[in-house]
Amino acid sequence: MKNTIRVKKSALLLAAGLWAGQAAAGRDSLHGLLTDSHLDVTLKNIWMTNTTDALEEQGIGPQNAWAQGLLVDYRSGAYYGFGLDASWYGVGKLYANRSFAGRDLVRDNHGHAEGFSKLGQLYLRSHVGDATQFLQMKAGWQQLYKFGVLNVTRSRAAPSSWQGLSAEGRFEQFYARAALVNKFSERDEPEKRHFMTLSSNKRIDYIATADFTWQPQKGRAITLVGGESKDYIRRLGVESAWSQPLAEDLNLLLRGVYYYNQGLREWEGARGFSHQAQHLFGLVGIATARTEAGIGWSVTRARLDNNLGRFYWHLGKNTRGAFNSKADAPGNDYVNDGEQMLYGYGQYQISPEWLAGLYAYYGDHMRYRGVAMREWEYGGFISWAPERLPGFTLFAGLGPSYSWKLSHGKPALNASGDDFQRSSGIGGAFSLEYKFGLF
Repeated sequence: MKNTIRVKKSALLLAAGLWAGQAAAGRDSLHGLLTDSHLDVTLKNIWMTNTTDALEEQGIGPQNAWAQGLLVDYRSGAYYGFGLDASWYGVGKLYANRSFAGRDLVRDNHGHAEGFSKLGQLYLRSHVGDATQFLQMKAGWQQLYKFGVLNVTRSRAAPSSWQGLSAEGRFEQFYARAALVNKFSERDEPEKRHFMTLSSNKRIDYIATADFTWQPQKGRAITLVGGESKDYIRRLGVESAWSQPLAEDLNLLLRGVYYYNQGLREWEGARGFSHQAQHLFGLVGIATARTEAGIGWSVTRARLDNNLGRFYWHLGKNTRGAFNSKADAPGNDYVNDGEQMLYGYGQYQISPEWLAGLYAYYGDHMRYRGVAMREWEYGGFISWAPERLPGFTLFAGLGPSYSWKLSHGKPALNASGDDFQRSSGIGGAFSLEYKFGLF
């Protein structure tokens, strides 16, 4: 309660300080608050499936869900640098089978699939400066996409959002961002929830995060990230992306991330890792005007007592953490203790409207109770964005994946204990999205 009050008081102080500075500038008018406003509508039709048998012991079979989303986003103009933005999300259930919940498209009401609606965003914003030097602040419910150690997903019928304060600033080649949040609303439900510990269900008062980026030019950036869910998990990391011209129409791509997780005073060590975890990912690729291809590698260290550990990238229950490694794959997550992952991909711009691609993953070097573990997957995708219908996108992706079955949250071994029980399945998604402006 005290921390909630502090967040609200901070919002008031933030607003008062920004108002004083902008009032002195006096460049905007009440007229612009209305005439410069925008209202966008997005229609999203999404079908997702996953036929894996990894959880059949728990009675979870093939997962199928189909939903229609309606997103309405309003952005006001500015009055002395201040504005008010709001977003409403509505999701209708078109189809859901018995094990639908794993696809995170519609609301799971005690095993019954339902549509839902919610006010996804509502925040006061302030902005001062220009494109190369600015300060922007927000207070309220907002999307924080790959923001420090926080993230939201936009691949489902409705996105998730956070409640709190955020600030972003730029000075020439340098960017800095920070956020303090205390509630989260997930992508498949209308509820606004407090953060909780994974095992003991204790309330976590807040999550604080910040990042700092040096971007000397487009396609080149190095970012330091850090964040903490109060007394629970601390994460530090480095993210980088670099594009180096090799010829007139040929670029070398270099990308990499390193993350370090540390369990704090309230961390139970019951999921993911016992005390600390590390993940390293690197990629080398080439790109031309129409093609891109690359090879990546990752390694994870995440020891967990009496189980196969994993790099847990969220920050507690009812949270969603940022994780910019390709080890977060369409089917499996290649972040197990000791795991080394090889990743390859290629994509081709068939025309200005059509894009197609292929990918493959392979992970090994893991051991559970002396048994060597392996997992892999491959697949492809295609997307269409017609020039004659701006804002419309079609996407389809499909591929099989292979891993191991789970028993009471642990890898399932065979009767003799010398091999694991193989799981397999096919995952796929098909989506139609159309975004247009009303004013």
